[in-house]
Amino acid sequence: MVQLVKTITYHSSVVRHSPGWSLQPGSEKERFERIAPSKKDIYQGVLDDKEIKPVEIGGTWFPTVYDPADAKRKAVVLHFHGGAFVEGDGRNKTFGFAAHLLTSHTNAWVLSVEYRLSSNPGCRFPAPLQDVVTAYQSLIDRGIPASSIVLSGDSAGGNMAAGFLRYLEDNPGILPKPRAALLWCPWVCPGIAMKPHSCSGNPKYETDFLNDVFAEWGIRAYAPPPVDPNSPYVSPRDHPFKCEGVPMWVQFGNLEILTGDIIKFADGMRSIEGNEVELHEDEDAPHDIFLLGGLLGFEEKAEKMAAAMGAWLKTKL
Repeated sequence: MVQLVKTITYHSSVVRHSPGWSLQPGSEKERFERIAPSKKDIYQGVLDDKEIKPVEIGGTWFPTVYDPADAKRKAVVLHFHGGAFVEGDGRNKTFGFAAHLLTSHTNAWVLSVEYRLSSNPGCRFPAPLQDVVTAYQSLIDRGIPASSIVLSGDSAGGNMAAGFLRYLEDNPGILPKPRAALLWCPWVCPGIAMKPHSCSGNPKYETDFLNDVFAEWGIRAYAPPPVDPNSPYVSPRDHPFKCEGVPMWVQFGNLEILTGDIIKFADGMRSIEGNEVELHEDEDAPHDIFLLGGLLGFEEKAEKMAAAMGAWLKTKL
């Protein structure tokens, strides 16, 4: 199944098929909501772009719409899906398996954000990172304390989560910090995909579904000129930063192409005093079984991975 997914992603990347972007409820019905950009001055520094401006985005709640009166759930997981910045939507069909893992093992609400995909015109960096800020501020505005928010992202979404944490450090006091962060197989060095054979030249190429064309499409769409694909916000692997007060769970599968990048990122973050980073390795697993475990046939391994995360997170909440 891993090789089949590799073939599918390869062909979709060759034709550069954009899934589009919709703010209609769809089958999610009342669990889907529109999220307006904040009127507060929170889009500063790297987010203050002459061309790219904050816009209305969407999000889907799991398992139900957020209800502050529900005493059973104490936290909100704010999640950003993977897809190389060019695919995915975080809704039932594509995110249902991952949503189950989160709700089952955290006893929290999950808001899965439908952010701007860079495969659409005018949605390059920093558009997706602006959307992270928009979604996060929306939770604060509805009275959810930052101490009850867990930031989460898989693959490209993990990259965005890391970028948001860096943004908080680069702009002290602009927003309160989340309680913790979950980075699932984060794509921490997409700039490498600008080079030939970035995936096919990796010794783990045969055991993973990532491929050169998909990765190159993603980074060229997300970080076209004048964006630097190797900048700290786009490729954080070689740019560790202080993240004191936000314990971080970083997960990877040891059969995936990104293994070395993720380990180097985690080691770099750990090297900074005050940072707390838990690195979790899943043996015999390819990239992102959190999002795709149901499709790839790794359901049992994904459940065990999520259970380990849940036990870790319980000590932080």
